Amino acid sequence: MDKVSYLKKLRGKLRRLPAHELNAALVYYEEYFDEAGVENEQQVISQLGSPSVVASQIMADFALKDLDATPASTKKNMTAIWLIILAILSAPLSLPLLAVAVALIISVGAVIFSVVVAIVATVLSIFLGGVMALIAGFFVLTEHWPTAFLFMGIGLIVTGLGVLLFPAVARLIKKIGLVCVEVLASLFRKITKKRKGGF
Repeated sequence: MDKVSYLKKLRGKLRRLPAHELNAALVYYEEYFDEAGVENEQQVISQLGSPSVVASQIMADFALKDLDATPASTKKNMTAIWLIILAILSAPLSLPLLAVAVALIISVGAVIFSVVVAIVATVLSIFLGGVMALIAGFFVLTEHWPTAFLFMGIGLIVTGLGVLLFPAVARLIKKIGLVCVEVLASLFRKITKKRKGGF
């Protein structure tokens, strides 16, 4: 493999990155090769490792850098999570290590998705329960007004509680996204460290 084929493979592995990041990475590695000289191309290639290893490191670093540089949002967290997952899956790992990484990502993702769905469903059920109690109070108003006022009061309180919980739940979901990114980044670093260590 020479410089041109190495950079071509690296470009193919980095195609999911934004164009400016992809170009910056390619310029950096092209300059790295140029500084070493044509006679040292093979030494540079062996020093860098395969294009897959370099690409996975670049993608993970970009995901973390982009997350730190811009305000956290759910979309930004999901993008970072996917980039780190792609970096882990594109890293040239042994089959058992790759299987463990995939199983860990899937199981943790399923647990986190279940927790988020349960929290959202709970808040929605509180809000909708309050609305239903309020509506029931209006229907009972003509038959027994003390019971109607009780239902309407409970409905207003529970609906208000549901509305108050929405911002807290949104912040909690963003925090869960950040924790997921940090956990995946830590997993990626451990995997690449083990790979470099020869495990």
